[in-house]
Amino acid sequence: MNKMTARALAVQILQRIEEEKAYANLVMQKSLHDLNDPRERQLTTLLVNGTLKNRLTLDYALRRHLRKPLSQLPHEVRWILRISTFQILYLSRIPEAVAINEGVELTKKHQGKYTSLVNSVLRRVFESSWDISWPSKEREPIRYLSLRYSHPEWMVKRWLKRYGMTDTEALCQANNEPAPVWIRTNTLKISREGLQERLEREGVKVTLGERVPESLVIEEFGSLDKLPSFQEGLFTVQDESSQLIAHVLNPQAGQKVLDACGAPGGKTTHLAQRMENRGEILAFDIHPHKVKLIEDLSARLGITIIHPQAGDARELAGVEDSSYHKVLVDAPCSGLGVIRRRADMRWNKEEEEIKALPELQLALLERAAQCVALGGELVYSTCTIEPEENFEVVKAFRAKYPEFTPVNLAEDFPYSLKSEQDIKQAAKGFLQILPHKQGMDGFFLAKFRRGEV
Repeated sequence: MNKMTARALAVQILQRIEEEKAYANLVMQKSLHDLNDPRERQLTTLLVNGTLKNRLTLDYALRRHLRKPLSQLPHEVRWILRISTFQILYLSRIPEAVAINEGVELTKKHQGKYTSLVNSVLRRVFESSWDISWPSKEREPIRYLSLRYSHPEWMVKRWLKRYGMTDTEALCQANNEPAPVWIRTNTLKISREGLQERLEREGVKVTLGERVPESLVIEEFGSLDKLPSFQEGLFTVQDESSQLIAHVLNPQAGQKVLDACGAPGGKTTHLAQRMENRGEILAFDIHPHKVKLIEDLSARLGITIIHPQAGDARELAGVEDSSYHKVLVDAPCSGLGVIRRRADMRWNKEEEEIKALPELQLALLERAAQCVALGGELVYSTCTIEPEENFEVVKAFRAKYPEFTPVNLAEDFPYSLKSEQDIKQAAKGFLQILPHKQGMDGFFLAKFRRGEV
């Protein structure tokens, strides 16, 4: 790879995402793979994610300094203006002069005739800073929150109706924060403290998680897959809220476990760790190429009890009914709980999707329920915060299957719940995790035990 600055690479990545309609995380992965300097990787990631997330706000801030619409400028110029404005408005540790000069130099190099325009616009952005005329918070709350925190209006409208102004504003702010990189210790090979020491020797900054016993946050690392500890299978990347699932399902060594929607394998391999790699896990996924992801992750972590299989989890062909001690349905969902982790997600979602998903989610839960043995347990989870996909699915399931009774989540939770609302929810067998409340990715969990009909 030619020597390229973090800003030039960020503009290139953002252009590709826009022009190829590609997923941000995939383009980033490929583009950053050969960039070994942790600081360059960190800055590129920050610029791409921050600019994508805040695009609506950045465009609103830029609009008043442009004589013609932003859409009439070349793609490259638009992204140079956006990443430069992002640095001026959001990154206090980068001097404004540096942000402006780098933006001007990039333009000079690639879109020379727009150099003076970029220079004058960025100087005016710097002069006016956050002195921006927003829509009225009282009279136009949806438009205000949408433009001020860069979220589609339909999302803001949903959340305002459910949570009110204060919580919706806090949720939008949380979604715009940089997402920490959480990893899970492979306890089959090393202790968490042992992993911490090992990573620190490899030059990685490590903080132990306070809620999940296998969790750590890492910073200041280069390409993850080049770390010897990663190659040796001592850890895998998995958000803290996602790590709660295996604790809540709590499978025991020697048991038979079914994971109905297993790919890419993070939760499946965590279940295997909890079982000390003893017993049997059947992991389904509808996409054959994703089944390979489960196989590859299992191999790297040294796990041998997982049997991945391609197939539709609404059918679970060949799976014997009433034969599994523990069953997990980590259902496909709108993903609105992990917006902070996927910078382009808010722009790629439609409200119609939320209306269409519950039918599929309930079908998956119903089929998986048939596989649970008497006295066995079933966990339903999603990474969304939308009630239609969570509470409503659980409510519909319970109405049809009264033999499945809720299990108090606090029984197997790895940390003590603090808020009264969380404690009450957990006692009823479910829990909605919200980014602005618990500081984790948004997640939903529900647990049932099968009794006599």
